[in-house]
Amino acid sequence: MKNSHPQVKRSFLYNLRQYAIIFLASLATAVSIEVFLLPTDTIVGGVTGISALCDLLLTRLDSSKWYFSTGLWLVAINIPIIIYCFCNYRRRFALKTTVYVLLLAVELVVLRVCNVSEFVKGIMSDADGNYDNVLYVLLGGALHGLSLPLLLSVNASTGGTDIVGLIVQKHSQKSSSDAIRFILAANAVVIAVSSLVYGLVNKSASDAVNMFIYSIAALFICEIVQEAIFKGFSSAIELEITTDKSAEMADALVTQLKHGLTSVKVMGGYSHAQKEMLLCVINKNQLVKARRIINHIDPNAFAYVENVKEVLGKGFANKELELEQDDEPQEK
Repeated sequence: MKNSHPQVKRSFLYNLRQYAIIFLASLATAVSIEVFLLPTDTIVGGVTGISALCDLLLTRLDSSKWYFSTGLWLVAINIPIIIYCFCNYRRRFALKTTVYVLLLAVELVVLRVCNVSEFVKGIMSDADGNYDNVLYVLLGGALHGLSLPLLLSVNASTGGTDIVGLIVQKHSQKSSSDAIRFILAANAVVIAVSSLVYGLVNKSASDAVNMFIYSIAALFICEIVQEAIFKGFSSAIELEITTDKSAEMADALVTQLKHGLTSVKVMGGYSHAQKEMLLCVINKNQLVKARRIINHIDPNAFAYVENVKEVLGKGFANKELELEQDDEPQEK
């Protein structure tokens, strides 16, 4: 019984952190859509894009109809996807995704009712009341790009096309990279079709062209932000060190950098002397410390650095969404 209290506290703090991250992810998406993208008639594809299009075609004609805003369309379209998620994936994953969708819907309605977009527009407009559409698209796309990495860090998703991508991956037995490409293609198709529909309803080719261009730009910015964050999670460098003091060097690197290494016997091409090469993959921010270790142990060592695109394994965060992995805190 005595050991149960620390475990309960640890579990509570763990879950609190998880859902706090989900809240931040939903808030970033809500601000992106309601404050920056919708005022410029811009969408970013997927279910949120379809919901935003319904909003633009119906609610924007009469702002009092907040009950037809993006948030409620988002919930309605996601219902069958979330049901499938609960039936076929782990319950915690499905629950977190559902919480994200519901939080996003509530936040979108609150931002609409409070007319936050008009308040921000007043701050960002010039003396004549004009604002920069390009700046809005950049800010909206960047904010929207934060949500998926945040959700993947707590083993959740944004719902919509993300779940559809996982379904495709599960049934086709393809890699997650194929699923990501499918999601990107689906978003592009949604943007193209939505732009066409928006232009036809408004009877304006320029409206269709503007929506398509701005939406593709926002999607591009979103993907850049996501990729930058993903690389930050998993980027690393490889050190290849040839030294006469391999045992001491290996011990210092493992002890101080907390990463394993591999030792390979090599022969010098000029001296024909037998030496050992140490191969060690470390985080980029550990390079300065690694240099100090190398210079301290063996100033005559020969070492060079190579960039590593992505690392899979213990000690490095990865961008893959592993649905089978248990994400509960373990008692130690």
